[in-house]
Order: sequence, then C-alpha cells, then structure tokens
Amino acid sequence: MTAARGRTATAQKPAGRALVRRMSPAAMPADEVELVLDARPALDFLVSLMLDTEPELLPDDAAWLADARSSLSDAVRRDVARAFENDENGAGLGLGLVELITTDPAIRASADVVALANRIGVEDIVGGLCETGSIEDPKGLAHAALVGDAAARERLLSSAGDWTRPTIARVLDDPDGELRAMRRALRAWREKFQAIEPRIAAMGDRDVDLRRREAATLPLVEFVEKTTGGIRWTREPGVRRLVLAPSYFSRPYNYLFGDHETRVICYPLGDAALDGDTSALPSATVRLFKALGDESRLRILRLLADGDLYLTEIADRMSLSKPTVKHHMVVLRAAGLVAVTETGGLTYYSLRRERLADATGDLQRLVGA
Repeated sequence: MTAARGRTATAQKPAGRALVRRMSPAAMPADEVELVLDARPALDFLVSLMLDTEPELLPDDAAWLADARSSLSDAVRRDVARAFENDENGAGLGLGLVELITTDPAIRASADVVALANRIGVEDIVGGLCETGSIEDPKGLAHAALVGDAAARERLLSSAGDWTRPTIARVLDDPDGELRAMRRALRAWREKFQAIEPRIAAMGDRDVDLRRREAATLPLVEFVEKTTGGIRWTREPGVRRLVLAPSYFSRPYNYLFGDHETRVICYPLGDAALDGDTSALPSATVRLFKALGDESRLRILRLLADGDLYLTEIADRMSLSKPTVKHHMVVLRAAGLVAVTETGGLTYYSLRRERLADATGDLQRLVGA
C-alpha cells in the first residue's frame, strides 16, 4: 500500500455510502473505472491518527482535538507515534488498515476499526503495506517470514517501497509488540473520537450528497480534480476502482492510498458540508487569498501560466531551493490554484485557471458587493 495511497460493489447501498457507478470488474471494459463516493467515519478516524499537519477544523473541534491529544497518557502517545505517525523511518503500521477498511463496506465506524484490528494478524497488515502490484501473495510470504523463512522475508523487503520497507521490517521483527501498540492506540483514541463521530458522519454524508449531481455529469478526471482541489488523476494499469472519501481531518489536503486494483483519495470536506456558523469566512476563500498574498507564489503562478512544469524546473527558474518551492506548491494546492499530475513516476504542476478566475467572485461574495 502506498500513501501520499477488492471487493465488487454490492447492489445494496450501505447507509451513508453513495455508489455513483456500479459495475462488476469482470464485466467492466478495459477503459472503465468504478467511481465510489464513500462517506464513513472509519476512514476519518484513521486519518485523524495519521496527521502530520494541523487540520483545518471549526474552532470548537480544533479545541477538542488539542484537548483530546493532551489527555492521552504518555504510553498511549508513544503507541500512536509508533503505529500511525509517518517520519524519516517510514510509514506507521496503521497504514496497512486502510486497504482492509476500504474493501469491506461493513466497517463504517471507529468501533468497527477497533474490532477489525483485534481480529486480524500481522499477515493482513503486511498485505496492506505492500506496494501496489509489487509482489504476489504478500500475506503468504509474511506468514513464511514470521516462521523463519529468510528468503520470504527478503522477497517482501526487496519488493517494498522506501516508505513501507522499514515498517514491514519492524512488524516482522516484533509482530506482537507492533500489533499491541496499534490496538492500544486505536482503543484509546476511539474513546476520544466517539464524542464527535456522529457529527463527522453527518458532515461526510452531506458532502457526498452535494457532489452526486456533479459526479453523474462531469467527466471522471474533471470531477476528481474539482473534488480534490487539484489532483489530476491518471489511471494506472490494473486499477478498476476509485474511491473518493470526504475527510474532515484531512482539510485542506488530500490523503492518498491504494492497493493493486483500488485507489483511495480522502479529500478535504467542502465548506458547504460543515456544521457551524454560516456567516463565518469560508475557509476556501481565506486559503485562496493567503496563497495569493506572497510574491514568490505569484511568480510561480505566472510561470505556470506559460505551461506545465516539474518542481525542479520551477526551482531552477526562480533560483529557490526545492524544499522552499515544495512549501509554496503545498500552499497553492491547498488553495486549489494548481493541479498536480503523477504519471510514470514523474510529478508536474499545472495552473488551474478556473480557480484563479474564481478569485474575483469570491471577493465580491465575501464583501457582499
């Protein structure tokens, strides 16, 4: 599984889950992708544990998040860091849960995630962590590695990506310890999360309802770019299913996951779906004008107006370091001003002219002109 990251959809729609296009993979033409809009707090529960930035929440929820984090014991904080935080040592073990959740529509709430974690084994987690299409039968290899098969271990690690290789090695070295830490972290965080979970579920359902008509009328690539605020999705070989899941805790960014035939994008919940004061300044508008209020970012937009560019090209033309340019691109992407395309192992950026054109309208609506 990759981050940064199946089962055929049933004819009966589970509560809170909108299947926009439904077709079995066996009957699906080679150029067809099943699009699923999937609102369920189970995914946001995991995203809230994986945060590497402060999410854009309503004031009361931001206060709740700070209080919930601070009330965790030191031992639980270590468990959360070990199982869910991503750092220079790789991804957290909990990343392996995402595939298991997205392929099982019965796992809808945080309680379902905790129950799942209690019944699965290390083999399941390793299967979820393995890179997309990188190796056959990762669960079988994980089982062999756990009973001492050095060749199986080497095959798993050699096929894993740089991001998940350290995690797979850790779980093979200490399977019981890694599973215990993940389970303890999930149980402790669920005690906090359930206080706001009904609201999270309601906002997710509202967001999906607002997007249904667009999903039925727009071309898939255009719909994905608009929903995510700038991901220009390109189909990869073997991918038959694209899941778009509204996420409150990912705002204003996207979290990407995937397995051999499914891609999952946890996209930022839209302003229109939020609870709270409707007279408050729209977050998307605030992000837009913050992004435009910087000379370097305006220069980047002017460069992109002449054509698509790779990050290295932008850095060279502006005589800035790649980390500095990457920071600016994160801000511009969060504002919806640029689109990112990843294809063939390369990433390039494009100007989203329609969002730039929205700036005047946003300002007029903001001041009531």
